[in-house]
Amino acid sequence: MKVVGCCLSILSPISSNHPPSSPSSSSSSSSSFPLHPITKRRSILFTASIVVASYLQLCPKSPSQSAIAQQLDETQQEEDRVVRLFEETSPSVVFIKDLEIINNPNNTDEVVMVDDEKAKVEGTGSGFIWDTFGHIVTNYHVVEKLATDQNGRQRCKIFLVDKNGNSLSRDGKIVGVDPSCDLAVLKVDIEGIEVKPVDIGSAQKLNVGQSCYAIGNPYGYENTLTTGVVSGLGREIPSPNGGAIRGAIQTDAAINSGNSGGPLLDSHGHVIGVNTATFTRKGSGMSSGVNFAIPIDTVVKTVPYLIVYGTAYRDRF
Repeated sequence: MKVVGCCLSILSPISSNHPPSSPSSSSSSSSSFPLHPITKRRSILFTASIVVASYLQLCPKSPSQSAIAQQLDETQQEEDRVVRLFEETSPSVVFIKDLEIINNPNNTDEVVMVDDEKAKVEGTGSGFIWDTFGHIVTNYHVVEKLATDQNGRQRCKIFLVDKNGNSLSRDGKIVGVDPSCDLAVLKVDIEGIEVKPVDIGSAQKLNVGQSCYAIGNPYGYENTLTTGVVSGLGREIPSPNGGAIRGAIQTDAAINSGNSGGPLLDSHGHVIGVNTATFTRKGSGMSSGVNFAIPIDTVVKTVPYLIVYGTAYRDRF
């Protein structure tokens, strides 16, 4: 109705307000309003187009259009869910650097820590915050050089964020290690700092095919998220001491050098495993898509013991 009224208001001055013209002024009258028929035609066409557009809007969508719209909506919802999962869990993941102590060139008997930029990085890895006391869980092989260091030359630097998102770094100290299941517990001084521990899940009710997510620092690229599915359960992988780790989770979520020690998460953001190993194509060093994580149930049995009692005597160096 508003559109029609608008058209009428445009036409009304032409039809009613223009006085009749004399024969002598007919030429001037026709020259004054040469666009009258065109304007009226345009108004009618404009009104018709509005009616057609309104009709099309009111017409129900075809089944194919509805299916496509629903699929796009579901895809967006899934993406938003993964984004939220990463934002909520990544503050609990840490970046671990193994650094080297070098001899002081002025005194060969003294050792000094060089700046991070100049230090020789022996290796990198990942880990996650276990509790609010500053305990960090990672793989044993990530800190093996520090654990077996007998010359006092190895150091461990841990990069993390607090609850407010502020980045910080701390020296990590070994609390305990268990090479038989490739686990280690470190501790950092977080006095006066609030950190966010991970949420612990369970691997007992996992199903092949369900989604999983790995967060870590592959090749030194911090806070990297990779996604995949649980590809297999109950796998057996070798441990650093030559034994076997049973019950490992197989996943196709990419795990590369630097991911070791980071968490494998379920769709709720709960830790279900510790990313540990990958089969690589010979000579490439690249992941083949066959990756493994230590189940969180093994971690839950091992870590509290290491925190309370430290490294078992058989594993001490």
